[in-house]
Amino acid sequence: ELQRAWTEGNISQMELERLNVELRRVTGVLGQTEKELQEVQGRLNNSENTVALLRSCTAIDCCPSGWLLYRGKCLFISSEKKTWEDSRDECEKTYSQLLVTKSWSRWTVPTFLKNADVPYWIGLQKGSFPWYDYGWLEEEDPESEGASEAWFWVDGSLYERPWQSKSNGTCAIISRGSIKPAQCTGPSDLNFWICEKAAGPSLPFK
Repeated sequence: ELQRAWTEGNISQMELERLNVELRRVTGVLGQTEKELQEVQGRLNNSENTVALLRSCTAIDCCPSGWLLYRGKCLFISSEKKTWEDSRDECEKTYSQLLVTKSWSRWTVPTFLKNADVPYWIGLQKGSFPWYDYGWLEEEDPESEGASEAWFWVDGSLYERPWQSKSNGTCAIISRGSIKPAQCTGPSDLNFWICEKAAGPSLPFK
């Protein structure tokens, strides 16, 4: 009888250990499932926030009064002419910058810019930088000047489609959908301009 009780006790101990192992396994599975559920919930919340933002943009137009919404940008088209530098300053006053069109192809340029004979200042200007950094864009002889004339957007990025010939002018305009160099050093070098800022209902519009 004692032997039987001892044997049953060992069996019970082994069963208890097996159940503990199974419990730990189930607990681990539940923990992993909970983690995956939290990740799914996080993605769902992000999706809901995105949908809410799009709905808000649709409802309130995303842009301040007098601005146009185009391809995720709010555009301001001036009704007066100023120099390139004054135009840049006017954009900065409204927390924006002169238009940067590097993400536009010929097919995505707005119709009003394709059809307009009126030139507009955009955020593109020529500057001098070390020729050994931008030698492939040089317009001057690096042996004599030690610097290269390259075109840069106002956001600091390099203009990736340099002019095919030497250009007269140090600023750029857009006219009939094409970017062209233009003189901008004198007080009489005046044009309309276009400002841009990212569209969004929470921006500090002025």
